[in-house]
This record gives sequence, structure tokens and C-alpha cells, in this order.
Amino acid sequence: MAVCGALMIGLSPLAPGSAAQRRLGRDKLYIIAQAEKTDRRRPQGDKGSGGGNSGAGSSGRRRRPTTYVSDSGITLKQYVSSDGQEHLGTALQKRRFKPFPGPPSDSGPPLRILPIGGLGEIGMNCMLAGVRDRYVVIDAGLMFPDFSDLGMQKILPDTDFLAQWKDRIEALIITHGHEDHIGALPWVIPALDPSTPIYASSFVMELVKRRLMEYNLWDEKRFIKFEMRRRFQAGPFDIEPVRVTHSIPDCCGLIMRSSEGTLVHTGDWKIDEQPLDGEQFDRELFMALGSEPVALMMSDSTNVLSPGRTLSEQVVHDSIVEKVLQHNGKGRVICTQFASNVHRLYGVKRAADASGRKICFVGASLSHYLEASWRDGRAPFDPKELVQPEELRHMDPNQVLIVTTGSQGEPRAQLYMAAREESSMLKILPNDLMLYSAKVIPGNEGKVSKMLNALAAQGARVRQSRADNLHTSGHAYQEELVELLQSVRPQHFLPVHGEYAFLTEHALLARERAGVNFVDVIRNGEMLAVRERRNRNTVSAGSMAAARVASRRGVSTASVSIDDEGDGKPTMIKYDGEEPTYFFNDGGKGTGTRQEMEIDMRNTMAVEGVLVAGVEVLRAGAGAYGLTCRVRVTSRGIWTDGGRLLQEVSQAIETAVMRLAGTASLVEVERVTIEAVKRRCVAFNNKRPEVIAIPYEHDPRDAHLPEVAETRRGGMPMRTPPPPSLSSSAAAAEGPAGATTGATGYTPRRTRPSPWEAGAAGSAVRPAPVEGPPVPANARRSRLLRPAEPQAEVAATPTTRAPRRGGSDDDIIAITDSIDEDDEASVEDEPVARSRPQRSETAGPSGAEAPTAAAPEEEQNDDDVGESSSALGRMLRVRKAGGVSRQSRINADAPADGVPERPPGPPPLRPLDSRVIQERRRRNPRDQPSQLDDPDYG
Repeated sequence: MAVCGALMIGLSPLAPGSAAQRRLGRDKLYIIAQAEKTDRRRPQGDKGSGGGNSGAGSSGRRRRPTTYVSDSGITLKQYVSSDGQEHLGTALQKRRFKPFPGPPSDSGPPLRILPIGGLGEIGMNCMLAGVRDRYVVIDAGLMFPDFSDLGMQKILPDTDFLAQWKDRIEALIITHGHEDHIGALPWVIPALDPSTPIYASSFVMELVKRRLMEYNLWDEKRFIKFEMRRRFQAGPFDIEPVRVTHSIPDCCGLIMRSSEGTLVHTGDWKIDEQPLDGEQFDRELFMALGSEPVALMMSDSTNVLSPGRTLSEQVVHDSIVEKVLQHNGKGRVICTQFASNVHRLYGVKRAADASGRKICFVGASLSHYLEASWRDGRAPFDPKELVQPEELRHMDPNQVLIVTTGSQGEPRAQLYMAAREESSMLKILPNDLMLYSAKVIPGNEGKVSKMLNALAAQGARVRQSRADNLHTSGHAYQEELVELLQSVRPQHFLPVHGEYAFLTEHALLARERAGVNFVDVIRNGEMLAVRERRNRNTVSAGSMAAARVASRRGVSTASVSIDDEGDGKPTMIKYDGEEPTYFFNDGGKGTGTRQEMEIDMRNTMAVEGVLVAGVEVLRAGAGAYGLTCRVRVTSRGIWTDGGRLLQEVSQAIETAVMRLAGTASLVEVERVTIEAVKRRCVAFNNKRPEVIAIPYEHDPRDAHLPEVAETRRGGMPMRTPPPPSLSSSAAAAEGPAGATTGATGYTPRRTRPSPWEAGAAGSAVRPAPVEGPPVPANARRSRLLRPAEPQAEVAATPTTRAPRRGGSDDDIIAITDSIDEDDEASVEDEPVARSRPQRSETAGPSGAEAPTAAAPEEEQNDDDVGESSSALGRMLRVRKAGGVSRQSRINADAPADGVPERPPGPPPLRPLDSRVIQERRRRNPRDQPSQLDDPDYG
């Protein structure tokens, strides 16, 4: 109760607007937590350690937001997106060493600028500014992806670089609260040292606090608020914030003074002559900078192509009031705007009061920005005056003014859903007036136009023309840019925040109209180093010696300026560097590089389509060629002409698989399947879809056959690993190099012998020939026993069974009286006295097994003429005789202390020869025979 306050079901007597809460309770049971301060939301950890609801961090499930009523009376939702670590993905994973660009700390110009985002693009503003090797980070913003980055919601700066060089970063400073300046904080802060402080103004700190609480990274001790014109020390700089006006409250520029010179960063700005919140652009302080040397100035370049000056927010305020009064008595008024533009709400409030309407917010982000401004004491009206969206259906249309988000056609925004008639909170009515009080961001024109057309089709009147004066930009136009440059009079100038064409145009504007002689344009990853000039008006006469020195250091000579009246050292040098690695976030826990997020693959699947082929491999009855299969094909996002493409693809796969050998591996089947599908699709509709082939065995017992065939094709006999009792020298003599894995041998994947390897009944492979040396000319010949009778029983009772008669010569095999060549090589040095006594008592003079049970069988086998003349019987008898012969030799050559006998059956598999593996990889790069999950492993 001390933490959560009073919990009530459906009704909270402490919360304002309880009547609206009772209406919410009609349809669904709501639990509203009322508490005193932010402690009611959840306990917090420190320094991003994952405090709070840590149990939900590892569950991987989507967290439900916590609904609560704030002190201002606004019903808000608190989300928990991470436990402090799980949202990072691979953003902090060190892939390789990234060198820090620029000269050594003891050489070159001392004042240095290194942008890792925001130059050459709109958004993702993040740069390092420092003196020699001591730096501060200015802003940590994100960039919103365009249509080509499918499935992505955020683009982040190079946090991997920041993590590698965090020992040089001493502070992080935020200029204002837009997403392109604070949106990447949940990824940038974990990359910095835990003791690195973060500075921001009071309103911006409220926005930062809410965002970092969502990611469990808020630490009260690290975040420090500053005030305008109040200096504070951050890293190597003495920083003085200066007030600027923008489209969000409480924005500032930065004057960074150091012993090596002064830097000025304007942030995002415009000159608003009549700001609605009364916070004027600080012309006086900027004019004062003109009397002191400013080594480098950096300024916003977003609207450098727009001539003239921006409209004041007061003009938009008056236009909104006029449009609402004109529509009085005709129906509802719906105004859409950027949620962060709190200044625009002054005009909305004035229009609502003048027309006798009440304001209703439809969109959670509007409530969050109003809550932050209310906590900072700059809210345009009391949040308790808001009407809940659930009350709209019961209100007179002439008494409500709706403010909603979704001006850029975001699919999940309420206005976009209302245009598609899918919103449960906002329904478009005939005679509704739609005031489009925003600017269409480049790239969103199609979505916005489609949304506005849908609204008009439902009966709403849309006002969005430039003549309506419903929106003004928050970025300075040309005349304002020139005015500020002439006020500060910097020695060097660097344009920032804009596309590359904007940067070059701003540099030209500074040189031609503001009289700045030394300007340069750099890209993300490049460093600009400057030093304070003794005479700001001196133009370089061409100190080629210094230029040659700079060129030897890998610096472009075009970006070197020389102080001719000083010591002749360069005062501005541009150093090349690596392009930063951008990270992408999918709106959840997925964060990684473009390759890791497989964005190109997403584009291929979206444009070309996807085709999945399941191939069931049938090996039964397959010979050297003629592997058969059954195919099932599924397509997504590709034209199939009523299924004709799928039929042709299935036939192409069957034809391609039939050309494979009966022992082809599943990897080979997958390869030929993908090739056949792609050829068929190109011929059918000129598409190259992403093909996913899934081959699998019809009979799992056939899965080992490709392994056996590959081993035999590689010329490597399947040998038994040496027993532990053998010495390392004996193990080394087991075969050619690469045939064994050391003294301990190779451990096969399957320890139990399988009759399928030897071609037993029902096997889909032909029986392998009997291993062993050629049969000598003088070898004895003996008829074999029946395969159903074990050899041991025949040897024990030779006179109790009826012998066979009349056997054919096909049933006779040769049994040599010598052992294998390998066995001879291993025992040729052994004394004869050691091996001969261990042989069977029935052994003949030459050492071979004497067939005592077979002798009477030779005389009486005429009774069973033609009984076992089939091929299967001969195959089984050959295998039985081979096993008996090998087992006899093993027993005879066993050492005195005894070696565990190997179970009967084929020997286990050996690793493939390295040359075989290399050849297979050349033929099929996807083949990985050394991996356990590969079908041909072993």
C-alpha cells in the first residue's frame, strides 16, 4: 500500500475524472493504481542493472503496459521494454578493432570534431567534440528507416565504436528532446562507462527519464539538469547553454570553452520573434560571442535551401483559432500534429475556449509530452480539463475538439486506423473538419496522401494547404542562418544536421554571404581538427610545405588551412576515417547490423517472393542413378498462375533428384533442388524468389548410406579405432595420415552396429565385397553352414544335425589360411610361441580354422539340393563366413592380458580425408561435413 497507493477496481475516489473511469468499467474491468510519485510504477534498479520487474526480462514474452493515473490527472501507460540488457542485441558486441581517426593527442590541431551520425542524413544526431584525447558526446539520436528497411523501426549510431573508446568519453550532453537527439539513449548509455554523467535541461530530462525507465536504465545520480547561461564543467570544456527556439520546448545551443579555444554548437534552432511560451531566442549572448574568438561554429542545415525566414508559431496559433471558429456549429474539429510540438497546443486551447469546445487527446504520445511539460511547469493548460476518448460517442459534435497523432501515416496511429475504419477510439463522421497541422516528412508522401484521401471519402473536410498557415518549421531558413553567422563571426565553420547537399549549400552560404573564409564539409566517421587562429580574416596564401606534411599523414590537402601570420601550422585539417557501423532495431529485442538483421533478405522476399520445397528422399530400389523423391511446394508472395508454377517446380525437382546417385547426400539434394527451382522460376515469370529446400529421408534407417558411400569414394577404409591398450606408435601406424584422430582413435556417432551397412535383407544398397587380401591359389575350399544356424552351436555339436547334400559351387567360398596384410604387419615381429598357443585347438597346420563341423557336411549335403540357391541366401552366408573368419583371427591374435572383443558387424566410420572435404566444399560451399548437424558428418 505504501508503494502502490490505493488500488480500486473500476473506480478510484482519489483520481480526478472518476465518472469517466466508471464508464470504462462497463465493458472491461480496469485496475488503476493511484500513488503519490513515480515510485508507484515499479521499483527501479541502479545504473541499468535491471532493477524492477526483472523476472519478466528473461521470459521473452511481450510485456503488458501498466495503466496508472498521474498527478496531473492523465491516464498513462508505463511500458517495460527491457531489463536493461536484453534490448541491446549485438549492438555492444565487439566485432573488430575500430581505430580512432585523427592525429596523435600530442600533434595536430587540438580542437576535434568526430560525427558518428547526423551528417549526410536527417536524424541520428550524435557527435564527439573534444580537446586532443578528451571528448564529450553531443546528443544520442536515432533515425527512422525508410521503406527499403523492411521490418525495422529504428536506426542507431555506432555504439560499438563508443564502447571501444569509452575511456576517452567523459560526458554526454543533450540539446533538446526530439527522437533524433534522444532516441538512441537506451543503446548509447550502456556503451559508456557507468560513471559517465548525462546533462540535459529540465523538460528534456523528464522525457529522458520516462524513456530510460522503460528500458530499466534510469539512475538518478548520473543525470544532471542544467539551466540556461549557467556554466558547468563537462570533460575538457566549460559549457554554457544558450537558449534557442525550436518546435519543442526547452531547446539550447552549447558554447564550449577550453584552454585551446571555443566551440559553438547551435543544436536545432530557428529565430521565433513571438514564441508562445515567452522563451526568446538569446540574440544577446550570440552577439556577445562575436567579440571573442570562436575557433569553430557548427550550425543546423535542415532548411538551408528555403529562402527567407520561418513563420512564427503565433501565426499558426491565430490560423487554428480562425479555422475552428469558422466551423463552429457544423460538427467536430480534428487536429493532427507532431506529439512533441507542445507549443501548438497553445493555439488548440485558445481555439477550444473561443468556440466553447473541450479538448480530447486520441494518442498515447500526446499525453506523455503533456505530462512532461506539466511536471516541468510549462504545460499550455491543465491536463485535468481533457476529455477521455471513451466519452466522445456521448458528446455533442459541436462541443469537442480532438487532437490526435498519426500525421505521417504511421500504421498503428489512431488517425491512420480511423481512415481505414479500424479504430475503436476515433470514428470519422460526416462534416468533420480535419486540420493537418504538420509537415509531410520526405518519404511519407504516399502514405499521408492515401490516409487523407480515405478521410475525405468518409465525409471529412481536410485543410492542409500552405496558404492555411497551419504549420511552421522548427529549423531556420536562409536569412536566419546568415544572421547567426554574422553575429558569431567564427574563424572556421562546419555545417551539421542535414543531407550532404544541404551541408555543401550551407558551407557555400557561409563563405559567400557571411564572410567566413574557412569552411569545410565532412561525413560521418571523418574528423575535423582546428586550432584558434591569431587573425580570423587571414586567407591562406598557400603554405605548400604544411600541405605536403598533411598529405603524408593521409589528410586531404584541400582541407588544410594555414595561419600565415602565426607559426605557419595548419589551423583546420580533415582526417579520413572508417564509415560508422549503423545498427537496426525491429521495435523489440532484435538489434544488429544490416547483415545480422538480414535486411537485404527481407527485401528479396518482399519483392521476389518465397518458395519452400519439402523433398522426401526415397532410396529403396535406387541404384547408381535414379534416386526418387516426393515433393511438396509452397509459395508466398509470388504469382503462380493458378498453381501451374508449383506443378512445374515439382516436376523440375523430381527430374533433378533422379539424376543423383542412390547414395547422394541430403546436402546434394538440397543444392540441386534450389538450382532447379530458381531456373524454373526465371523461365516461368522472370522471378528469383528466395528458395528454402528441406530434404529429409523417407526411411530414417537410410540416413547413414551417404556417409558410407562418401567414405568409400574418398578411398578411406572404414577402420576400427585402436584400443586404449595400444601404444601411440601402433595407433599412428593404423593407416595413412588423416585416417585417425590420434592415439585414442575416432569415436563414431553410432556405437551399435547396423545390418543396413552391410546390405542385409531390405537394405537399399548393394552388399559390399568381402574385405581381405586376394585368395591364394592353394587355399582350402569349404562349404558354408546354413545362415540360420549359429556357428557356435554347429561347432559344439557336429554330429547332431542333418548335413546338407548336393550343394552347388556357388555356395563355396575360399577361406585363406593367412591373416590380413595389416594384421601381418602388426604381428610379424611377435614370437611364434606367443601367438600359436592362443589359436583354436581345431586349427589346421597353416593356422587357419579347421572346419570340423563342415567335414561331415561335405559328405551328407546331397539331402538339401537347391535348398539355398537364392541370391539373398548367398549374401547372408558370405557375410556370416566373413564375420566368423575375422572373429577367429581376432581371438587368435589377442594379447595375453586380454582385449575386449569388438562386437560383430561392420566397423565404425572414420573421419573423411581432408582432401575429400576440400573437394566437397569446392563443389558445394554450403557443405560442412565436420559439423554434427550436417547429414554427411563423419
